Amino acid sequence: MNGTTHAIFGVGALAGSALLLDVEPALYAYPAAVVAAWLPDVDNPRSTLGNGLSRRKNPFVDAVTRPVSWALRTASFFLVRGVGHRTLTHSLLGLAIFILPVWLLLGAFPNLVLALVAGCVSHILADALNTPGVPLLWPLRWRFRLLPGGMRSGGVAEFFVAVGIFALTVWALYEVYPAFGRLF
Repeated sequence: MNGTTHAIFGVGALAGSALLLDVEPALYAYPAAVVAAWLPDVDNPRSTLGNGLSRRKNPFVDAVTRPVSWALRTASFFLVRGVGHRTLTHSLLGLAIFILPVWLLLGAFPNLVLALVAGCVSHILADALNTPGVPLLWPLRWRFRLLPGGMRSGGVAEFFVAVGIFALTVWALYEVYPAFGRLF
């Protein structure tokens, strides 16, 4: 899946989780869900986060983002050379390694925890729609797919899946935040 599709899945996962749990996450949680939806691909140096943050023309913004960008590129370098792409970060073990510190460090902020976990899980589920599937039980080599044979990443099928998830996300957001419906 591409970065845009993962972002749509991340927002949709948070909105759907909020609907199921009958909670109303703060609006700041949605960008966190998007970043978390990109996070498992940090093991790919060409991914949205694995490539680091692009340089900004604003020196202040560049000064703030440069250390984060460096950390992301370094993590990507070591992950892709150590375990490869779509291995640890797309497994239940990787999910547990991510969730434990998130819960321990951010447990006082349930909106943020929900957003980060929903976003990360959405990435793994979205990639399970692709032809290669995901190694949920990594280091075992068996790969899980949600569709028989899967679909090609970046293809027409991905576009239609993204449009469908976007429509479900809009509906879920309308249900979670009924006041938005009164704006239209």
